[in-house]
Amino acid sequence: MENEIKLTLAAEPFAKCYGILILENGDYMIEIEQSKIPTSFLNRLKIWYEEYYPYTGMSLKELESHREHTEKLDKVGIELLNEIHKNGIFSDLNIKRYVYYSRGIDKPILELN
Repeated sequence: MENEIKLTLAAEPFAKCYGILILENGDYMIEIEQSKIPTSFLNRLKIWYEEYYPYTGMSLKELESHREHTEKLDKVGIELLNEIHKNGIFSDLNIKRYVYYSRGIDKPILELN
């Protein structure tokens, strides 16, 4: 059976990876410094992450009052994930699935293969 590598872009507390979590068999696999990421993209990723991260500790009920803002941040996150996919930023890792996880609604909302 082939390993499935999944990239999840989510505003969650993943050490030094600004919301990018790469999994292999469900285990954390890589930190962002190990990848070749263009500086301009990395800066946009950091801005998105820093703006979204404060919502990670909120309950779904608390998040309801921030829905408009988290939806805007989800749109940015989806754009970032699409850019990662389109430009093959992690192509050297043979990633099979790219997933965007919305912390605002606490579920994945985009998957690219």
